[in-house]
Amino acid sequence: MRRLTTLAPTVGPGDVATPVARDGAVIVDGFIDQDLLERLRAELAPWAERRSPGVAEPNPEWQRFYGTRTVRFAGLAAKAPSFVDVLTHPTLLGWADEVLRPHGGYQLSSGQTMIVGPGEPAQYLHRDQSNWPFFNGLVPHGPEVMVNALIALTDFTEANGATRVVPGSHAWADSPELFHPSASVPAEMAAGSALLFTGRTIHGAGANTTDGWRWGMHVGLCLGWLRPEEAHQLSIPEGLVPSLPARARELLGFAQYDPHPNEGGRLWLVDLEDPALRYRTPSPAEERVRPATTTDLALAAVRPEEVGADV
Repeated sequence: MRRLTTLAPTVGPGDVATPVARDGAVIVDGFIDQDLLERLRAELAPWAERRSPGVAEPNPEWQRFYGTRTVRFAGLAAKAPSFVDVLTHPTLLGWADEVLRPHGGYQLSSGQTMIVGPGEPAQYLHRDQSNWPFFNGLVPHGPEVMVNALIALTDFTEANGATRVVPGSHAWADSPELFHPSASVPAEMAAGSALLFTGRTIHGAGANTTDGWRWGMHVGLCLGWLRPEEAHQLSIPEGLVPSLPARARELLGFAQYDPHPNEGGRLWLVDLEDPALRYRTPSPAEERVRPATTTDLALAAVRPEEVGADV
């Protein structure tokens, strides 16, 4: 059975693209350094302690999918300051530029901590792009609409539930045998490493047969003209947004979707302007004209000659 390729920590986006194009996934050793790994664990631990395994969603199919012995939580930009370092990781964004940019801009669909507990059975195999099922019918044709990074916050072993991947499945149309566990291989990797895979690639968490907890963090980027899995604007306090780096704000949806130079229209506007303008710091000249409102700042950034004018 085909195994997944493992790359060295020094790889760039171009090195990632080749094995992913062949297998649908690749492991990158030491994707994040020890300092970032420790900061993430320290920042996420208090949130993990507050959460019980499972989800409140009453639908039994979703309970089975999320796992009744798995602790999950999202909204990570508001919970763990170091999450931004993962979200803006140059290898991840460089690879996303190669895969997704030809079809438009992209955004964070979901950033989620997944802590698989002892006795959790294997998750059923799936494609992450099934959030938008239309695209499953286009495989192996049609665009890639999503890229993912699953970062190991503890060692991933086959015994503790390492994510299982069906190599090559990103290039195959759906068939029952593709989703059988026997077609999958475990993505075993050390803490700090990452599994990179596309939205087409069939995968799922493995069974945890140990007495320990398997910690992972998922970062999924999708095309900017799709509805993301998470409602970031509701999970991140407004007061926190200005302190985030501009690129992180864009990925979290606090900016317009502009397809240029591709076809399509601008999306996610405020009064026809880019919502990113509300986080722009006004110049001293603008502040002297009058106390600036959010609308004023947006207008000033686009049409500065109209600052102070009646509109």
